[in-house]
Amino acid sequence: MVLLSAVSEWYIFSASGGRIFEHSADVPVRAPALVLGCSPAFMGGPNGYFYNRMDTAAELWRAGKATVFVVSGDNSSHSYNEPEWMKQALVERGVPEDRIVCDFAGLRTLDSVVRMKEVFGVSTMIVVSQEFHNERALAIAAHEEMDAWAVSAPDVPNRSSRIRSWFRERAARVWMMLDLWLWGREPRFLGEPVAVPEVKGEK
Repeated sequence: MVLLSAVSEWYIFSASGGRIFEHSADVPVRAPALVLGCSPAFMGGPNGYFYNRMDTAAELWRAGKATVFVVSGDNSSHSYNEPEWMKQALVERGVPEDRIVCDFAGLRTLDSVVRMKEVFGVSTMIVVSQEFHNERALAIAAHEEMDAWAVSAPDVPNRSSRIRSWFRERAARVWMMLDLWLWGREPRFLGEPVAVPEVKGEK
């Protein structure tokens, strides 16, 4: 397990190095953006991870880097709908509603990334999440031979949340390697292609 964890860290570093930016204006492409989902609430309060991602995605729009947004997340029940929550948050931040496409089958990061290519026809994209999450998403995209870049949302100030996320991410990276290289797992749902405006990335 220790060896597999070390290999996953090396692979992710190799795949994502030089492709993640702190500021939207520095992203070297103009392309569709994939916004990775999470809940807007955590333990009875606002989830900083969610709101920081929404703020960063809106900045990407204002910088003229995102042509369209695919908000991808879990909609496994009627009362839990990450894509709709993200869409509402982006509209509140000034992103036109017709520039937002909901992906209701983004159950895992792997599903969200692979569906961008296989369902939405996107080969060049900008991922929006926290840095640790962006690194893993770009590694999956590299495996799928996609031209992926990322802009990182700020982390949360709560130390216990950061520690919890760090340990969860270590496990997620090992599972990612097993999914990609051993089990060859695909998204749980694919379905028919969905048209996304301006899917072509520009440098």
